[in-house]
Amino acid sequence: MPKKDFKIVVVGGGMTGLAITTALLRAGLEVDVFESAPKFDEVGAGVGLGPNAVKALRGLGVLEDVLVKADPPKLSMRPYTFISGKGNHEHIFDYATSANQDGLGIYRPMFLDALVPTIDPKHTHFDKRAILISTLPSGRHIVTFHDNTSVEADIVIGADGIKSITREFVAGPHPHKHLAYVNTNTYRGMVSISALKKDGVKTDLTRPLLWMGMKKHVVTYPIRGNELLNVGAAFSTSFIPSPPLTEGWVERSVPASEMFDAYEDWGLDAKIILSHIKEPSKWAMHVVEPLEHYVKDKVVLIGDAAHAMVPHLSAGVGQGFEDAYVLYRILTHPKTTSKNLKNALSIYDTIRPPRATYVQRESVRMGRLYHGFGPKEGGNDITTTQNQLRGIWEPVWNHDLEGEVSQHLDKFYGPKANL
Repeated sequence: MPKKDFKIVVVGGGMTGLAITTALLRAGLEVDVFESAPKFDEVGAGVGLGPNAVKALRGLGVLEDVLVKADPPKLSMRPYTFISGKGNHEHIFDYATSANQDGLGIYRPMFLDALVPTIDPKHTHFDKRAILISTLPSGRHIVTFHDNTSVEADIVIGADGIKSITREFVAGPHPHKHLAYVNTNTYRGMVSISALKKDGVKTDLTRPLLWMGMKKHVVTYPIRGNELLNVGAAFSTSFIPSPPLTEGWVERSVPASEMFDAYEDWGLDAKIILSHIKEPSKWAMHVVEPLEHYVKDKVVLIGDAAHAMVPHLSAGVGQGFEDAYVLYRILTHPKTTSKNLKNALSIYDTIRPPRATYVQRESVRMGRLYHGFGPKEGGNDITTTQNQLRGIWEPVWNHDLEGEVSQHLDKFYGPKANL
């Protein structure tokens, strides 16, 4: 590949930021990543990645690195089984997958552990919290940090998460910074599966389960060789979004009774599981309202900075990897130079907002299904739920992103140039 004549700055070193940084550095591009924290770090539970995310990671050239740290360390689909949260936890639906669909599960910090050692430290910069993006007369951009330092670049990739500074440059000022609180809180914890069995849990916990109810659900899936159960219990007070909370988005520890009381009418197994979480963390669920554009000048939004979404399709991280893949294909194309960079980025802005917005909206719809099961409470019955669940992941998992990008590059550069 000819040496590129443009410099790239990535703002934010989370999963998506590190994925694009690693891929571009391996392709020989000039890239530096600036992280606000003292080190690369991720908080939160594990993530499940569907076939679309796996394809994106493979296209970025980082899949094999990530697989080493995955749980289990191989490609395997583990679709949800849906059951009732109440009573005897009646079976509702098994989501079917085909043999050619590959997925993986990985703990967020382990994803970073897979990629950080592969990056030359000279390209990483810590304690750099971006506070302003500006444009020079030359068309280059300056990123200013809280310590009054700055860096100049031809392209700025905003991977700075849901509270993104780069989003304000791209999408413009907004009273709530384009954010909304969806009036759902998630309580998280991990418990010993053997201890749960000892306490009388009869439900098979060795498969991912989605426990459904009215205005609440619980997600459980085993990790570390079926030793521990990862638990997320979500409770909604309304389906109508509100302005973002001013504080308390994440609380590391809250009284267990705050979580447990919301599920007091649920079945025995569910309550036993929740009773084992002594100090749950609490996450107030926020989203980025759908944006029309992810690019302005040569500043590009990726991941949660562009489209933070509710997690009900387990698709948010995967959309970030799709962003990274599309951007990687554009920036590494042999004919992309500093002279046509701005126009080339229009390909990204054509492809990504419609696709990610669709997944955002489908994730909301899935959440309403999770929180709408309750035949005796005015909610959906089993048959209705089955009909609405059937096939809901297929448009997310089976989208031909590689073909879509190739088509747009062919149109932009000509068919023979799309290498």
